[in-house]
Formats: sequence, C-alpha cells, structure tokens
Amino acid sequence: MMTKNEPESIEIVRKKYEKVSERFDRYENAFIGNLYNKLEWKSLVEIYLPKDRNARILDAGGGTGRIILPLAKMGYKPILLDVSSKMLNVAKEKLQKKRILNRVKIVEADIASLPFSDETFDLVICLHGPLSIANSLKACKEFSRIMKKGSKIIVSAHSRYWACMHELTLGHLEIALKLSNYELDYAYDLYGDWCRVFSLEELKELFEKNDIKVFDIYGSFTELLPARISELSKWDDKLFSQVEKLMLRLREEPSVIGMAFNLTLVGEKR
Repeated sequence: MMTKNEPESIEIVRKKYEKVSERFDRYENAFIGNLYNKLEWKSLVEIYLPKDRNARILDAGGGTGRIILPLAKMGYKPILLDVSSKMLNVAKEKLQKKRILNRVKIVEADIASLPFSDETFDLVICLHGPLSIANSLKACKEFSRIMKKGSKIIVSAHSRYWACMHELTLGHLEIALKLSNYELDYAYDLYGDWCRVFSLEELKELFEKNDIKVFDIYGSFTELLPARISELSKWDDKLFSQVEKLMLRLREEPSVIGMAFNLTLVGEKR
C-alpha cells in the first residue's frame, strides 16, 4: 500500500491511462454516463460558456472527449489536452465519426506543464479529477497563467473527507486518521488512482492564492449510486428525474458537500 505524500510520476499516470483507454467510455451510454452529462454539462458547463463561438476554450485532461464533443458540435473550436496519446486517439475517432475533427485542436501534454502562452484562454475546463492525479500545485499555477483576466474555470478535485471515510471502511484506521488530521494529502480513489485530496477550504485557498476568485464549490455524489442503477442500459424517465434532483440537491447542501467524492470549483481569473 502506498503511503508516500506526493503525486505519482507523470510516466506512471500516462501508462495507466494508456491501458484503460479502449474501455474508458464503457459507461458512456449507460445511466451514469447520461447522468454525468446532465449534471456537468447541462447544469454547469453550459452556464459558463462564452457567447462568442471564437472564444478560446481548453479541456484540460479531457481524455476521450466527453466534454469536447458537444463543444465542437455547438460551433466552438476548443483544444483537447491529455497526457495519454491513446485516450486522445479514442477522442479523434469519435470526432471523425461526427465529422467535426477539424474543429478541435488536440494536444498531448501534462496539465502541470501547459504548452500555451500567458493569458490565452477564455474558459478552462478540467473535470473528473485530472487536477488531483497530476501535480496539483503546479497545475493550478499553470491554469492561472494561461487564463485571461476575467475568464472562467470549472475544475474538479477529489475530496479529503470522502477519502478519509473510504479508508475507514477498508479498515485502514491509521491512514484515515492521518487524512483527517491533514498529515497525509494523498489517497487512493474509488478507481485505484493515487490522488491529491482536498477539503473545501484547501481547494478554495489553492485557487485564491493563484489569483482566481472562487464563486462556488459543488459536491459530486454520483459514485454513491449502486451498480444496479449506474450501469443500467435502459431506464424510465421517473427514475432518472428522481436521481437527478437528488444529486442537484446534494451538490449544493453545505452540510454534506465536504463528504462528496469530487469537489467541483467554479472561479474567475482576477
């Protein structure tokens, strides 16, 4: 069991995602994939999209293109960046099938070392935890550097208190205690990734220190869904509506946000 208090090397991260690239989208058409679309896209990303279709948008750690596809369909010309060439190849195939590959620039790079000039982007998106898997401190500085003044960022990271409770349920009391005492900043997530975990206060402080005014932080509780629901290939509208309403309610409830699996921050470059 790993207990070092530092991120994995970028080479290890790259190799892991190279291995899972072909099956990464296995739940894209399942209940959970559609729920992610509604919760992240319809009720979050769309709200902060620039009106100008020529605006510069970066999907950092965007993998197989879940966010980039609808952006390109809407007429934007976004940049998809990821550390894994194989994940990007899957995205290319999807974009080619939709005949919109020419609208997307694809870049292979680490989010902690971005190959862009200062103040380039109008919107930065980094969802599903790449910030936690990369060198988080360097990545946050890089995001701030490439953002224009007044531009927006939507970024998620893994939760310290979810990690604490997860380790507790596994019987790892010492690790859980260290996480709760802020003596350990890294833990395994639900998928076996070694991640930097944050409390709400830590995440807000990280971005505020990097000249990003934080508007809000939301919690993601979709990982609490049992497999018999999340893996459904068919479902009725009533079930979906009930789950969606519950997730929207939980993500804004102050008393439970800190226990979410993911914390999603929305901010603006000062």
